[in-house]
Amino acid sequence: MNYSALIQNRKSVREFADKKVSAAALAEIETYYQKSCQRLVPDLETKLCVFGEEAKEALEGAAGYESFLVGAPNYLVLLSAKGDQAGENAGFMMEDMVLKLTDMELGCCWITFTDSEKVKAALKIDSPLDVAAIVAFGQGLKTTKRLRVNILSMSNVDIAAQRQYFAPKHGLHDMVFMDTWGNTQGVDEYIGFYDDMLWEALYAATLSPSYLNRQPYGFIIHEGQITLVKAPDSYTDEIDAKLGLGIVLLHFSSTASQWAGKIKWSFGADAAKLQLPEGYEAVASCKL
Repeated sequence: MNYSALIQNRKSVREFADKKVSAAALAEIETYYQKSCQRLVPDLETKLCVFGEEAKEALEGAAGYESFLVGAPNYLVLLSAKGDQAGENAGFMMEDMVLKLTDMELGCCWITFTDSEKVKAALKIDSPLDVAAIVAFGQGLKTTKRLRVNILSMSNVDIAAQRQYFAPKHGLHDMVFMDTWGNTQGVDEYIGFYDDMLWEALYAATLSPSYLNRQPYGFIIHEGQITLVKAPDSYTDEIDAKLGLGIVLLHFSSTASQWAGKIKWSFGADAAKLQLPEGYEAVASCKL
């Protein structure tokens, strides 16, 4: 897959055609998960479950933003064992599945949830594994109108309107810093521009979907290392924060690996050396 192109072209779809996804397409999705889906923590046990449109009724009240659940012909539910970076691994894996769906010209949308056991009960999932991520997918409908909104607070988000929402995402200079958080001096010289590998990988990271498009994270380049930093955000709970971190790692890694080979992340970093503000957390770092 051409990850760079898929990341740039992928959009969240919240309206789907009343058309079943073919058995052949469902088989291709399952095969991709089993044989090709990228994993951030390969040793962590996971399982992918595929549900049909009947899952929407079952999931009402168990998943969806403020009880608003996107209706779709199918849903992917990723189950995961507990473990360090389990949430980040789920975001990493499911975003890879999202990009596979995009490559198959299927529309998709991340679905929020807060209670794994509630979702398992609703879908009658009998497994010791936790629900780690949910995505709705199918043939997306083309919308005649696109609304661009700024998500400044929870009360500013109209979840009932039947439209696609495009909130502005952070640009490179809002997310990439040199040596210390907030310092952009020297960033352009280090990462290059447009066709440079590092620029493309970091640009792909800025396009990562996150809860309400809050993007509570950024990168610090320090002594040849690139460190992902989690920023505090009162709107983003722990589940969505970890999924978002996994997604941004997937966007960066999948793009950079097209030139640099497999990217290896080391979790944790010296926050004091990076002079992070209070409440900020060094998540993972890599060397290219």
